[in-house]
Amino acid sequence: MNQERHKLVLGLDPGIASCGFALLDCDDHKILEMGSHLFDVPQRSKDKVSLAVVRRMARSVRRNTLRTSNRQKHCLELLQGAHLVPHDADKRWFQSRKGDLPLLQLRAEGLDRKLEARELAQILYCLSGRRGYIPHGEVAKRRTGPASQEGIGQDVADVESRKVLGAIANNEKLMHMEGYRTVGEMFFKTNRSRNKKGNYDLCITNAQVQDEVRQLFEAQRSLGNDIATTELEESYLVNLSWEHKDLDYDEKVYQRVGNCTYFSGEPRAARADLSSELCNAYERFGHLVMVHADGSETRLSAAQRRKFLDILFSPVALRGNKTCKVTYAAVRKDLDLSAHDVVFKGVGLEEESKDEVYVPKAWRRLRTLLPESLMGRLLKDRELADDICESLTYASTEESLRRRLTEHYRCDLSDEELDAVMGLPFSSQLFKGYARRSRKALAMLLDAFDSDEEGTVLTLDDAEANSGLRSFRASAERTQRGSFLPPYSRYDPSCNNPVVLRAMGRMRRIVNAIIRRYGVPDEIRIELGRDLKQSKHEKDLIARANRRRKDQNQAWRESIATLKGCGQDEVRGRDLLMMSLFEEQGGKDAYTGAPIDLCRLFDAQEQRYCEIDHALPYSRTCDDSHNNKVLVLSKSNQDKRERTPYEWMTSGEPGAPDWDRYSVLVRLNKRISPRKRRYLLNMNLDEKAQEEFLSRNLNDDRYMSVAVKNFIEDSLVFPEDGLKRHVYAVTGGATAQLRRVWGLNYGPHDKKDRDDDRHHAVDACIIAACSAATIKRVANASKLGRNTLKQVRKERFAQTQPWPGFADEVRVRREFVIPTRMADHGVTGQVFKDTNYRFLGITNDKKQLAMLCGGGKELKKGNVVIGKDGNAHIIEGMAFVRLWLDPAGKKGKGKWYVEPVYYVDIPLMRQGKYVPRFAVLRLARHAWPAAPDHLLKQTPIVMWRNDVLEVDGKLGRFSGMDIMNCSLEFAPLAKGMATNIPTLGRWNKKTKVRVIEEDCLGYCYDARTMGGV
Repeated sequence: MNQERHKLVLGLDPGIASCGFALLDCDDHKILEMGSHLFDVPQRSKDKVSLAVVRRMARSVRRNTLRTSNRQKHCLELLQGAHLVPHDADKRWFQSRKGDLPLLQLRAEGLDRKLEARELAQILYCLSGRRGYIPHGEVAKRRTGPASQEGIGQDVADVESRKVLGAIANNEKLMHMEGYRTVGEMFFKTNRSRNKKGNYDLCITNAQVQDEVRQLFEAQRSLGNDIATTELEESYLVNLSWEHKDLDYDEKVYQRVGNCTYFSGEPRAARADLSSELCNAYERFGHLVMVHADGSETRLSAAQRRKFLDILFSPVALRGNKTCKVTYAAVRKDLDLSAHDVVFKGVGLEEESKDEVYVPKAWRRLRTLLPESLMGRLLKDRELADDICESLTYASTEESLRRRLTEHYRCDLSDEELDAVMGLPFSSQLFKGYARRSRKALAMLLDAFDSDEEGTVLTLDDAEANSGLRSFRASAERTQRGSFLPPYSRYDPSCNNPVVLRAMGRMRRIVNAIIRRYGVPDEIRIELGRDLKQSKHEKDLIARANRRRKDQNQAWRESIATLKGCGQDEVRGRDLLMMSLFEEQGGKDAYTGAPIDLCRLFDAQEQRYCEIDHALPYSRTCDDSHNNKVLVLSKSNQDKRERTPYEWMTSGEPGAPDWDRYSVLVRLNKRISPRKRRYLLNMNLDEKAQEEFLSRNLNDDRYMSVAVKNFIEDSLVFPEDGLKRHVYAVTGGATAQLRRVWGLNYGPHDKKDRDDDRHHAVDACIIAACSAATIKRVANASKLGRNTLKQVRKERFAQTQPWPGFADEVRVRREFVIPTRMADHGVTGQVFKDTNYRFLGITNDKKQLAMLCGGGKELKKGNVVIGKDGNAHIIEGMAFVRLWLDPAGKKGKGKWYVEPVYYVDIPLMRQGKYVPRFAVLRLARHAWPAAPDHLLKQTPIVMWRNDVLEVDGKLGRFSGMDIMNCSLEFAPLAKGMATNIPTLGRWNKKTKVRVIEEDCLGYCYDARTMGGV
């Protein structure tokens, strides 16, 4: 660490798969550190799907399979105990035999005739495996009358859940209209039995299945069937409604809620709490500024603010204002303000009648669903209201919600009131998420707001000062900050995004390594994915465009509500998107040009009529922007599949649209943006283009930059230098401009060379050099506009270098940067490929390959495992390789052997049953010879993917192994750096082989090594 403290500035360029860093000594004008650290995005390489999604889907399938198996196992035990099934029977006993009636027919006939014991057992066992859908509060329950389409999905964020609920409502309506007694009778008489992929028309609820069971047992008892006892019925219904996600599950989730900003021992309050919404409303009305003609500004008085809050949080709908909203126009009318003399700061006149000052979403929803008497109690008893909203946010099941209300909070609710609360949509997006303050802190803030009679407590800062919470926050910040960054999961326990967690972990490692060597920097600068400062004219243009967009959305909302026959509040964002694309495409299929019927588009019965498709497949680009979305008929989307329009239309498939005609239609459509036109006419989406799309994932990058800034700012104790801020956000446009004017773009056409991983290090240097003064100068220079002479702009930006020769030093240091990589030493992953094959035998030649039958064709594979079922499973993931030296091999010259170890081998290793085998050229893995005992006494060299191997001074990054050719594969450490590692057959006992243990700063590479770049 330096003896004399210099001003140190750290620049960070964090991303989802990399982190560039640079440390500048601004006093001595030196670049102390500069490097790029790379790591794998937690995504499946073949389709770029998040590994968390892959694991979650597989875990969900395993859980559902296990739960179904457990229910059926318990059902079998019940039936055996009731003597309906032999004691030695298993699930094969229930399979249909010759002469058996179909199960649907038995379910229908069981209501009118006496069933045999085996017939009843078959029905009960079948229903235990298909228990029906169990809603978890996705939508407010309608407890009277048949279900209808009205209200379905208004609180449901998940598309699949909306489809399921819509199908359930349709089936309930059909049962009511046709007079079917049970769902089994309905399916039998309508000749329907199974859903198809992507179709949910036959979905029913668990309550409907239970109702069918009750009616079936009641009918059998009335027909004299002695085996249909009440005891068996009740036991079976308990088995049918098993649900494992209960209070214990919710408690584990709740433990991850973060702590209060002011009181570290208090958990954060739910965002839907009445206290949270009241506090937000107080602050929003406190920020309402009225600008008069003379330029003076005034704010609402305490009495005026209280009056508007009484309207917002009215327990009942008001006459002439059923939603109890307060718009800016309502404020103007109530205060009798002239539009010529007074304007609201930041609000246009045309927006006043539509924009609300604040929207208490949770309270507004409660008012529409709870009785007036209970709403009056909640307004007077804020603690009770908060208990209810906390429970709604906490619970994921009805049982969990009931226990939370009655046992944990012991809410004083009557049976009718409890039933009304249980009908609230507790799993909707409305009751999700937590604020940053605890209920204790909210109570203190609200006391400060409520007791303000003079109108001096306007903002949250004023309330903090009045309540004394400001000192608590400062104390909490001092106790939580330290000299090193803590794990991000400790800073934000609610974060479960694997991309963010990995990126934060790697960034934390870099920052802490720099702190250990140099101390905490004076300033840390991070690049944010935000726009440069716009001129007033540009801001006006953006504001007008936003107003037009808002007006257009409102017009569409009204039209869609009319078409769907629902309220405007029930129009979803997806509906607006479909209408936007419909208008943009002139009411035609984007690919085929076929007309789209607007009425069918928003018909609840025609949910599969049209689909929103990604023109460039999302699985290959991760681009979910509007420019990549089109509205197409379902058949077009199915025919196109995961291809670009060009790939589909030039494939030669029958029925594919003509590319030339399609191109003309796209070019003639003046409604679409230039970028969208480029997307639709894209003719090259190879692997390189896909990587460019992924690296430009602005959403992740923007989120990462903001998260890193807050994380560092809240966690580190910076030097006492009198500065109020130590962490700065630098706009991406500013660094791009500096890169151009300083000549630090290394790609063609004066663009960044994204193929060279060292560009992250260069970016970090530029970010670190963007001081506050530089940022202002860059923002001011950007005001000049495009009409300014290019030379003038270049000279203006050229004056922003932190010291003379800075750019030259960056160029020199760049040549010595070796990007470091995170080597994953995990031994878990996908063991086998998804597709299984029929094993045909082993070939008779020397290769000993396994013959497989796949898709009617014979395949030859050398890396397979034959399962107990006789099928062949192709081995997928390799954990690491081990290198063994036999000094006596090759007549005393020494021979090296390579042993790949796969995920499938790890359990055998742990059990002590694994037999090491050495790879042999063009020979199947099962035929490899076992390692000799005398070699097993040695300690092999273990090499993981992304490890750097040095062989006689030559460096290469291990990227994989070709087992058929028995060759190791290496990648260069940096662009332009050759590997030149000799093949394995040329190694001998004199060959010096070692794995370099990389540190994130790159100190593992000496000057001699770096000279080879």
